[in-house]
This record gives sequence, C-alpha cells and structure tokens, in this order.
Amino acid sequence: MKHGIINISICLCLGWLGSCTDHPESIDYTRYVDPFIGTQNEGHCFPGPTTPLGMVQVSPESYNEHYEGYEMDHIAGYQYNDPWIIGFTQTHLNGVGCPSMSDILFMPYCNNDVDPSSRSNFRSVYNKEKEEASPGYYQVYLDDHNVNVELTASEHVAYHRYTFDHPESTKLLIDLQYGVSWDINAVPDNILEAYQQFEDDYTLSGYRKASVWAERDLYYVIKFNQKIVEKDSLAPPDDKDEKAPRFILEFDMDKSNQLEVLIGLSTVGIKEAKENLEAEINAWQSFELIRTQTNQKWNEILKKIEVTGDHEKKASFYTSLYHLYIQPNNIADLDGRYRTDKGVVKSSGRKFYSTLSLWDTYRAANPLYTILSPDMVGDMVTSMLDSYHNMSVDPDNPNEANRYLPRWQLWGKETHTMVGNHAVPVIVDAWLKGIKPSNYTDEQIFEAVWSSVTKEHYRNHVQLIDSFGYIPYDVRLSKIDDGRETVSRLLENSYDDYAAGLLADELGKQKESNFLKNRAGFYKNVYDKESGFMRGKNAYGDFKRNIDPSEVVGEWLEGSDFTEGNAYHYQFHVLHDVPGLVKLMGGKDVFAKELDSMFYSKSKPEVKTLVWNIHGTLGQYWHGNEPCHHVPYLYKYTHQPYKTDKIIRTLVDDFYDNEPDGLMGNDDCGQMSAWYMFSTLGFYPVNPTGGEYILGAPQMEKAVINLPNSKKFSVEAKDLSEQNYIVQSVRLNGVLLDRNYIMHEEIVSGGSLIFQMGPE
Repeated sequence: MKHGIINISICLCLGWLGSCTDHPESIDYTRYVDPFIGTQNEGHCFPGPTTPLGMVQVSPESYNEHYEGYEMDHIAGYQYNDPWIIGFTQTHLNGVGCPSMSDILFMPYCNNDVDPSSRSNFRSVYNKEKEEASPGYYQVYLDDHNVNVELTASEHVAYHRYTFDHPESTKLLIDLQYGVSWDINAVPDNILEAYQQFEDDYTLSGYRKASVWAERDLYYVIKFNQKIVEKDSLAPPDDKDEKAPRFILEFDMDKSNQLEVLIGLSTVGIKEAKENLEAEINAWQSFELIRTQTNQKWNEILKKIEVTGDHEKKASFYTSLYHLYIQPNNIADLDGRYRTDKGVVKSSGRKFYSTLSLWDTYRAANPLYTILSPDMVGDMVTSMLDSYHNMSVDPDNPNEANRYLPRWQLWGKETHTMVGNHAVPVIVDAWLKGIKPSNYTDEQIFEAVWSSVTKEHYRNHVQLIDSFGYIPYDVRLSKIDDGRETVSRLLENSYDDYAAGLLADELGKQKESNFLKNRAGFYKNVYDKESGFMRGKNAYGDFKRNIDPSEVVGEWLEGSDFTEGNAYHYQFHVLHDVPGLVKLMGGKDVFAKELDSMFYSKSKPEVKTLVWNIHGTLGQYWHGNEPCHHVPYLYKYTHQPYKTDKIIRTLVDDFYDNEPDGLMGNDDCGQMSAWYMFSTLGFYPVNPTGGEYILGAPQMEKAVINLPNSKKFSVEAKDLSEQNYIVQSVRLNGVLLDRNYIMHEEIVSGGSLIFQMGPE
C-alpha cells in the first residue's frame, strides 16, 4: 500500500517543484493526506477519489467472509484488511453510522471465467503493496482478474481507467442493483424501480431509485471509449427478484490494452447527467488532466491552514482537513436544479448542499467552516432553508404535519436519524457571524427556526416539553411520543431553543426570546442531585432509580434515557450554560470531581443490548461519539484548567493515528476530524453558536490560518515539547489574556495567538 503518494507529473504540471517551498502556493499539501486513514474498523472512511464537496465519490467495494458485525464495518463499502475487492462504485459517505450509497458497481476482468450465479464470485484478491490512494486518485491491481484499475473524479463524473494484461479477453461487469445495506443478503431489496437502455455501442444510460436509509433518485449516463461488441444480461443471483439488471460487456479493444469509462450522475434526469458529464470531462485520454485538476482543487482547500510539525503531525492534520471537506455534497446540476420529494426544484443559489449529519457536525465541523469557508456556509444555509420551504407537509401524519429544517439529510431527503433540530444552531451561528443566506429575509429565516423548535414533528416532543418542562417517559400526548431517549431529546432541544433565542433577541422579538430562553433552562429539570446525573422522569416527577450509568442506550430500547450514550456522556451536555451547570452541580470543585469520575473511571461505556464494540474510550469518556467532544474543555471552567491540557494531549496522541484503524470511531462527516484540528490549533467551540472558542492547548509549534479575507491568524506554542504541554499563559496580539476564550471576530480579523507552554 502506498500512503499519500506524491505524483511527480502533477507537481510538474502545477509548477510546484521549482518554487519556493515555504510559500502556500508552492507546496503540494496533498502529499500529507492519507485516504487510507480511518478505513479499518469504525472509522468508516473510503479511500477513493472525490472533489471537495463533490457529488461523486468513486471507490472500491471490499469483501470478506461474513462475520457478526460485518454490516456495521462495511457501511462505507470498504474495510482496509479485507482480502478481496468485489468492484468499484460511484458514491460513498464519509465516516457515517448507517449504510447507504455504493451506487452502480463495475468490475473489470480478463483471461478469467467467472460463474455469475453469485455476486461474490466476481471478487479478486489484490496486493496491498500495489494499492495506492491520494486526493483525486486511487489505483489497485486485481490479481485474479489480471487488470490494473485507476480511478479519479470531477464533481459529477466518475472516471475509470482499466489496463488489461490480456486485452483480447476484456470483460466488464456492471451491476445496477448493488448497494450497501444493513444485511449483506438484502441487495435484491436495494432498488425499488429502474430502467436503462443502451443508446448506442458506446453508451448506457438509465435511472434507479435506491431504498436504503433514504429513497434516492439517481439518473446516470455511462460512456465507454471502446466499442461494445457483446452484451450479456445476467439472471439475478440465487434466482431472487431484482429490479435492476447486471450486464457483462465485451469490447473491441482496437489493439489497445486500456478501457476508459465515464459515469455522469444527476438527481434530475438522464439529459442532465449527460450535460454534467460533457461540461466537466469533454475528451477521452484526459484521465491525467482530471486527476491533476482534482488534486489542485484539494490543494486549494488544504492550503487554508499551514502547520509546522513533523510529517506524522502534518499527515494527521491534513488528512483531517481532507475528511472535513468531503461533505456536505453539492447534488445540484450545473444549472442549480436538484430533486426533492416534491420533484425537481431549483436552488436559491447555484448549489444545493446535502449530506447534513447535523447531530454530529453542529458541534465543531460547522463552526470550523465559518472560519475557513464562509461563502460555502452561506450556500449551505441557503440549502437548508430551501429544504424547509420545499418540504412536503402531511397534516394526517404527526411526524410530518409541520415543516422543519433538516435533521440528517441525504441527497435532499430526510432520513429521520438522530435527535434535536441542529440546523437551528448552524443557521443562527452563521447569522450571528454575518454569514447570511441568499434570497431569504430575516423574517423568513426566523420563521423556519421558530417552526422547527416550537411545532410538533418527528422526535420534537413540544407538547410534552411545554406541559411538563421535560419529556416524561410514561406519557403520550401525541403519536410522535414514544418514551425513548427522553433525556437526550430534551437536552439537545434545549440547546436549539437557546440558539433560536439568540436570533429572536437580535431581531427584537422579545416575547419569543423570553419563551425560548425559559425552555433553554429546562435542562435543570432532569438533573438528579441524588445521583449527580441527568435522569429520566415519569409524569409524577420521579427520577428513575437503579440505573447503570455506564450502559450505553439509544432509540432501540423502550424507555431509554439517552441517544447512543450513557449517563456520564449526557451529564455535561449543557453546551450553552456551563456556568449554570457548574452551579447546579455544587460549584467548581464538585464539578471538577465529576469530570474526574468520568475520565479516570476504571470502567468503560458498554452496550449490553447490541453487537457494538466501542472504540476510543478514556474511562467513561467516549471520544468515538459526539456528545462527549466538548467535555475535555470543561476543566477550563474550574480551578484545574491544566487537566484539559493533559487530556487533549492524550486524545490527540493516542486516538488519532496515521493508520487505517487510526480513528477511534466514525469520522461522522468530518466532526471527528474537526475536533482534532481545533484541538491541535488550541481552541474549541464548547458552545458552537455565537463565536466563542474556549482556549485549550495547541499541539503543534505553529499554525497559520489563511483567512478568506486575505488576512492571517497565527497560533504559536512556545517551548512546546513532550514535557511542556501545559498552558502557562496566552497572549492575543501581544496582550496577556485574563479570560479562557477568544471570539470569532478576533480570529477572522487576523492577528496572533501565542501560548507559553510549560510542564505540569
């Protein structure tokens, strides 16, 4: 396997080799990116090429003998240690916890007869030393199939190049039914409807509606640079009824050993897929050009931050930055149109960003975008408001009786995954930082925010909250009430109320502001002083007793208190009022002891009701799941701030390795990566709405953020070493700080932040 390969031809094309190496324009930052990081175990990353925020993510599908937990491991279609590859698909998700995508599978082969009665028969072993990945490029040699596979991509087009050892026997499997799911045997159920046609001897086009996680409409056009001379339509494996076919194609290779394939995608139609393809890649034998262009697009992203450190530190940092910008994905065609439940609509801008894992990303990824890419944030917020205004309302279905902002949106479709209304803090945070959406007034923005937090919809238990001040687990006032995750849903919603209240304040809506601020304090209603934890309550106000605080529970359990977490994880989930939580728990000393009991516990979180191996724990702290991410910084609110510095050093060094299994949990659409980058830089958005960043402990000697306004913000850690990792003092623009935070405006105005580091 070749990690983060430097491609000399790319460097020559861009003029990097002959330039001054200390200038951002002269550095190939992609050499520090290793797409294999996070591709083993629960990282759920994929190694194949994509453009920043692109619609296409073309990557291999790997295979292993089935084992317990197989589907959870193969959510992204690939596990680094798998011995076989079964094909290459055009779409993937980065680091998520639910399977979807892996659309339109290709498998080239030659000099090899394959029994098509089983999908697994098309698998091939491959040599890890001959597998290579870098931003914009993937390559592997298939030993059983005698073919070298190379992949690159533009925003809407996947580009395959196959080099055959025996071109006279070239064959290509196309599986239009394939896709990942929770059951390896459920591929026959993946496609709900499909149609396709060979337009000529060089073109296959069609449509497929996939069902897994969210129903998605995909239109495609596939073009070959060699003439198809034979088409064999295969029977479905195991005589199952499948909606989409498989084909084996043979080609007239015309004395060439290479076959090139282009796959253009659209959510709107075949015509639009063709237009996307022709606009982005209009000539054959342009593989190296597209690869170079995609590599250059990634360099434009990666040069936003310059860091000083050894190669290992740079690899961790720039791979994190790479993961951050794989999503959200612009699924709009070049004319700005995309498909929703209501049909084809046009974006208010030219782009429509989807793949919104907001329960994860509102915590750190979205605030980081506001620093690095405010224009993109404006487009993303516009996309969220477009989703709200284009949402189909069903008065007969309480889950969809009112419009609401996206919760976890995939390709323009709501997946109804996770809890909270966390598009609200993302939109409000952007608004407060001066990042406004296109074509929406402040009144329209507030209406979307207000409706999302105050009107009933899926997992938004407003009747219970307004009646009781919490969500009792034993009362049903509406069909949406289910008695599950009641504490987490209240705490997450309380934060959204806080964010919405900030917007109401700014717009002079005092009545609404007072209402929302009051509800934002309802977290106090589920704090049990006897146990010291947040606890579920019944309608009489009685807390649950005899609860194992280490047991991880979730929506799969009736009467559960928490969302993919335990009592330790949600004990500190009051992002908007840490001083109030400190007071509620009994003051700074007691608060610090409660933090100690989490990080230094001899036990670890445990899922007792599912097959789920938890990675990335420090005592009861679970870095692999997002509700914990702010907790290391909470010592900064106590008399023991140095403990934050110690824990950050441990997490950065031990929980992020430059190996395929180097991520201790799902990357979750860049949230794990954003935590790493913020923590390496030395500040973190404990409260991710409004622009306050709590000062931590930088993990690199120096970093420079190249801001979009052409200003620079530098961070320096003086005397940082293996022994000196505790912050002694901090200066902002030469002035000694007597506070534990900096503000967004202080960062984007440019300047310098200098930490004096020392021993404990």
